[in-house]
Amino acid sequence: MIRFRQIEAFRSLMISGTSVSAARRMHVTQPAISRLIADLEADLGFRLFNRAKGRLEPTNAGVRFYKAVEENFLGLERLMQVAGNIRHEAPEGLTVACLPVLSTTLLPEVLQRFFKQHPDVSVKIDSCTVPEILVSLQDLKVDMALSLAFPPFAGIEVEPIMEATVLCAMLATHPLAQKEIIVPEDLDGENVIGWMPNSAQSYDRELSTLNSAAIRPNYTIQTHTSHTRYAMVANGFGVAIVEPFAAKIWRPHGVVTRPFKADINYKYVLAYPSGGIRSELAHDLREAALHVAKNYNFGL
Repeated sequence: MIRFRQIEAFRSLMISGTSVSAARRMHVTQPAISRLIADLEADLGFRLFNRAKGRLEPTNAGVRFYKAVEENFLGLERLMQVAGNIRHEAPEGLTVACLPVLSTTLLPEVLQRFFKQHPDVSVKIDSCTVPEILVSLQDLKVDMALSLAFPPFAGIEVEPIMEATVLCAMLATHPLAQKEIIVPEDLDGENVIGWMPNSAQSYDRELSTLNSAAIRPNYTIQTHTSHTRYAMVANGFGVAIVEPFAAKIWRPHGVVTRPFKADINYKYVLAYPSGGIRSELAHDLREAALHVAKNYNFGL
């Protein structure tokens, strides 16, 4: 059976490069490192290192095994950090994954409400895309996430919090700004800032809406993030079908929005690692998010 001490010796040797350095890192002798590695290789049934001219070179199998070791060690280091915080009575904190546009609009209001109850709590914010949010939740790297809705995934629980209709964004000087409502036909031949394929669930619906109306816009720029779409509009590269959160942020930069007549809604959720056991802090952050979502003012 593989022992933790063997894995620790292997990881130390891979990181430090020599058995002498690995021994120093683990506060043991060099022969002890050699024995641990030899025992690990015997237990695994394959060689981790080639020994040539007094040097240890990782085998291909050793490199593959190290990747798996490193992934699991990150989880162990997280456990050690938590244990250290508990041991020294350090204040508990939260880690939140969040879409970039929500981290600059919805989340600050959520945290303002949350910090009224917990002014001394540390909150780490990981601003990332939906696929990255899913990985963080499944790997238990975050306590909670604010995200666009996504299909069911193993190890993740979701709670719908709000829906928002799409808008069409343009410069105030653009001819379409004279209209009260934008319809798909208005975008025929227009320069449009679009989504990168598969970057969001809205991509397929947006494309389907325009295709159904036989519209052929010129996709001058495509991007993964909402703020980038607004920024491209602000710099005169075209118009864009956008979510409404960032509209008030980009209004001072000359960007105006109009309702877009299409069956495209953005659905947003709170997401958690499965398990059902959440801390009091996570519960209070959830309550703050639900309150803000229910009363959110898009400023349109």
